[in-house]
Amino acid sequence: MDTISKQPTFADRGINLYELKTQLADLGFVRAEITDRLREIVLSDNVRFNVQHRERNEQVTLDCWFDFYRKVPGGPVIFHSYDTALLQHSTMETSYRAFQIDTPIDIACQVLAKQLAEHLPESEAKPWMLNKEGANAYLSQNNPKQIDFFNQLNSNVMNTQNLDFLKKTLLNLGFGEQVNADLEKNITAKTPEFALAAKHEFNQQKVDYTLHFKGGENLDNYFFNKFDATLKKGKENEESQTFYINKGNGVTAKEAFNLMEGRAVYKQLYNKEGEGYHAWLQLDNNNQTQSGNKEIKRFNENYGFDLDTVLKGKGIKELSTPEGTDNLYRSLKKGNTQQITVERNGEDKKYFIAASPQFKTVDLFDHQMKKIKREELLKPEQKQTTGKKKGEQQKEDAPAKKQASKRKMTV
Repeated sequence: MDTISKQPTFADRGINLYELKTQLADLGFVRAEITDRLREIVLSDNVRFNVQHRERNEQVTLDCWFDFYRKVPGGPVIFHSYDTALLQHSTMETSYRAFQIDTPIDIACQVLAKQLAEHLPESEAKPWMLNKEGANAYLSQNNPKQIDFFNQLNSNVMNTQNLDFLKKTLLNLGFGEQVNADLEKNITAKTPEFALAAKHEFNQQKVDYTLHFKGGENLDNYFFNKFDATLKKGKENEESQTFYINKGNGVTAKEAFNLMEGRAVYKQLYNKEGEGYHAWLQLDNNNQTQSGNKEIKRFNENYGFDLDTVLKGKGIKELSTPEGTDNLYRSLKKGNTQQITVERNGEDKKYFIAASPQFKTVDLFDHQMKKIKREELLKPEQKQTTGKKKGEQQKEDAPAKKQASKRKMTV
C-alpha cells in the first residue's frame, strides 16, 4: 500500500519556524531579516535553500551562508550547516570555513580570525567543516596569536562606537567636525590623555577652545570631560572659563560665549541623585573658584523668573504667533540678545532684549546695542490710549468754553 504524504498544516509550519529561529538564536544570529527569510522558506514548497547574511563594521565584514533542506517534499525544513567568510578591510585578506550547527558564531569568528592572523590559505583549512569540538581544538593550538587578533577586532569595534559617540557629542555642542580627524588619530594611537584646539567667531568676536579628552581603563573608551573657552576682548584683554561636560551634555560653544559676555543661559541640570531640573545659569563676576574659574550662579524654577510674565502684554509682535513665541523664547534661553518689534505711534520700532533672571526681568538695548531703560518697553496701547483720551477731553471741553464765552458776551 502506498503511503500518502500528509500536507503540513499552518500550525506545523509555525512550529518549524520557531524551531529554526531558536537554533539560529542559540548560535548568535538574531537579526530580524533572518527571521523574515526563514518565514519565506518555511511557507514555500522548495526542497533546498541557501540564505546569505552579512554583518559589517569599519574593520571587518562577516558573510554567512545558511544551508537548509527538506528530507521529503512538504516536510519540515532542516538546518544543516553554515559557511562563513571574514574580510579584514585594512589588508583585504579573507578567511573561509564551514561550521556545523553546534558551533556558535563567536567561536566561528575566532577560527576565522586565527586563519587571518596565520595567513592560512583556504586549501590548508582542513577539515573544511568544523563542529564545536573541532573549532575549540583548532583554537587551542598556538592560542595567544589568534586570541589577541580577535580581541583587537573587538577593540576596534568598541573604539569605532566610542568615536561615533564623541563625534556626535561635538556636533551637538556646536564644535562641528573641525577636530574629528585629530580625535580619531589620538584614539587610534591610544593616547591616554590629549587636548584639541577649536575656534569660533560670534558677533565678530573670536573665541578659542581647548577640548580635553581622557581614556578610560585599558583605553577602551574615551571621554570628553571639559573644554576651556578664551574670549578675546580687544588686542590685549581676554577672558577664560572652563565648562564641564557630563555624559555628552553641557554648555554649547555658543552658550559659553554668551555666558562670558555676561548673559544668562537656561539649561537642564542634574542633582546628586541623578534627577533632572532646569535652571538659568550666569557667571558670577565677584566670586571665583580655587582654579580661577568664575562661580556659576543658578536660578531654578522656584526662583520666580518667567519669560511669559515679563514679556506678555508688552505689545511685542513676535509673541503674536506660537511659532514666533517659541523662536523668541528659545533664543533667549540660549543666552542670545534677540531682536523684537514693538509699535510706537503707529510705527514699528526695533529693540534687542536679553534675559536677566537675577532681577526677574529683561535687559533692553537699542539698535546700536546700547543699554536703555526698561520703561521703553511699556505697552504701546497704553500710551496711545492715554494720548487719545487727552485729545478727546480737549475736544469735549471746547464747546463748553465757547458757550460760556457767548453767555458772558450776551450779558
